[in-house]
Amino acid sequence: MHSYIAIQNTYDIFEMALFINNELVDHVHEDKRHTSKMFIPLLDQLCTRNNINFSDVSFCAVNCGPGPFSTLRSIIASVNGLRAATNIPLIGIDGLDATFLEFYDNTYQNTVVLLNAFNNEVYYLIFTPSTLGFDGDPKKEVRTAVKGYKKIDAFLEHIKHTYSAPVNFVGNGVSLHQDLIKNLLGANAVLADPIPEFCSIKTIAYMGLQAFKANNYTNDYLIPLHLKKHAVEL
Repeated sequence: MHSYIAIQNTYDIFEMALFINNELVDHVHEDKRHTSKMFIPLLDQLCTRNNINFSDVSFCAVNCGPGPFSTLRSIIASVNGLRAATNIPLIGIDGLDATFLEFYDNTYQNTVVLLNAFNNEVYYLIFTPSTLGFDGDPKKEVRTAVKGYKKIDAFLEHIKHTYSAPVNFVGNGVSLHQDLIKNLLGANAVLADPIPEFCSIKTIAYMGLQAFKANNYTNDYLIPLHLKKHAVEL
């Protein structure tokens, strides 16, 4: 039996949940503006009311972004401090991968995940069929994902001139730029109603548990997955 904690941010809130195996046991959340102040009190609340010690959980799965710079920094600095104190394994989850995993629809050949990178930029994941086959067997489909960040207009021009088949769009960057997406891509843009905004904390937990069972993680401290540098770094 594995008890573990998943930590997620959704651009508006940060949240934590306690899981036992695949079952969500308890959940807490707070406005992202209070991340630094409320991270430890919320974690203590989650553990106390479920009669567990944080040091006794099997691991902690954390959405490492991409996402809001300050929120990610606060969350990751906090869990890295907890790791230093307790030596708990930390498993970093890529938010683009998690959003894709949760909302992928194999009805469509091409899937694009867009997350808001601010200043009219987006973090993106492009998922398309490969023509290379799998393990030498052309009957088995391989798919490849490309990630990065771009100005939204340049990114959509790239999609328009690269993919002739319909593209399924998900992510909060789609909600933000849906008018531009529809205007540039027309019928080739598939947008659900409502548009899926971001992955759930259950998906963060699921991916963390799969990595833990497969021993597919390191014992290093976590770093934010920004894909681009902060203005201060530039």
